[in-house]
Amino acid sequence: MRTERSVEENYKNIDEIIVAFLCEDITEKEMKELNDWKLLSNDNQDKFDQMVVAWNKSESIAVFNQIDVSKDWENVCHKIEELKKPVKHANTFFISARKIAAILVPIIFISLSGLVYWNVPGFGRLTASEMKSSVQTIELPDGSKVTINKDSKIIYPKNLASASERNVKLQGEAFFEVFHNTTPFSVEVQSTTVSVLGTKFNIEEKQSDILVSVISGKVAVKNNNIKVDLTAGERAWVNDGVLNEEKAETLNDIYWYSKSLKFKQASIADICKELQNNFEEVKIVKINTKDLSTKVTTSFNNQSLQEIIEELEIHFSKKITFEGYTLTVSD
Repeated sequence: MRTERSVEENYKNIDEIIVAFLCEDITEKEMKELNDWKLLSNDNQDKFDQMVVAWNKSESIAVFNQIDVSKDWENVCHKIEELKKPVKHANTFFISARKIAAILVPIIFISLSGLVYWNVPGFGRLTASEMKSSVQTIELPDGSKVTINKDSKIIYPKNLASASERNVKLQGEAFFEVFHNTTPFSVEVQSTTVSVLGTKFNIEEKQSDILVSVISGKVAVKNNNIKVDLTAGERAWVNDGVLNEEKAETLNDIYWYSKSLKFKQASIADICKELQNNFEEVKIVKINTKDLSTKVTTSFNNQSLQEIIEELEIHFSKKITFEGYTLTVSD
């Protein structure tokens, strides 16, 4: 039976999700999680409603666009201290609903301010880099380089260079070249954490699946208290919450970044699988031959799909066609 504690653990990031909703930067997955959380109890729904009211009454967008990072948290703490001071009340037993709201809304807003400061990129301690339709390399404050794939996003603290732990969050896919120092560097993607000191590795998120590929150095991958250590030429993946590992040609996992594919004693079926993984236009692979005994060692650099197909036809003495998103191999 699921315990109350385990349910709470499932929604440990609910404050961040609520803020994402208020900032109109919420994903479909986060929206579903928020709706599920609200249905758990009336208290959850009440908390959500209060935060929405406070947000709407505070002209929050204008306020946060003017935040001075060096002073914003100090100001929030000052407001909290002011609220703690004794208040002289009028000699009456009743306070109108308007006065109650006037007291509660600032308190809720100050709480909300703290959540935004700590959790919303661009409004306090965090910053974010998001790619929509292109690939871009950025340098983090600690000297590490990150190449972010399209439809991907990373979030990191502005003081990453001086922080006691270098922690970043990833949505989508990115290739990391971590600057080596004694401060641990970790990447969080869903419930998986990848930890390193300095190395090169790729992380790919596809819906609920996570793939970690090590190009050089050593990384530790942890999911649901299960941990594996990987070195160059090894990958780990999380599928349905289960962590697995294997040896592989991990350089092929960063084709989107390097535009290079490398094969060692690979069959035509192995190569076609990699083409399907790395070329968006290849949706289906059909192997209409029983002879898969031939294996080749080859590589492709900055070549089009058609150029690769033509070369493979020579290597394997097979007919390879690509029509309507389908790659077909036949005798």
